[in-house]
Amino acid sequence: MQNWLRLTAGYTGPIDGAPGPGTYAALQRAMRAYGYTGPIDGQPGPNTWRAVQRLASGHGYTGPIDGVMGPNSWRGFARFLNQDRWD
Repeated sequence: MQNWLRLTAGYTGPIDGAPGPGTYAALQRAMRAYGYTGPIDGQPGPNTWRAVQRLASGHGYTGPIDGVMGPNSWRGFARFLNQDRWD
């Protein structure tokens, strides 16, 4: 996720697999394209996760857009992130 955010959303922190406020702020910026309208505060909540689910819905997620990230939500998001174009 951090590498994708570095390439697309201005993430400048370490690529260390440990998401923190900088990672989440970049995620919120990226999620504007998927309907996120909340603050860019680095503290993801249901609005952030609803936008992630909208993105994931294009990659196999078929569940509700409810802002609750379950295994299927994460699986769809992972399919998006695991595309070769983010390497």
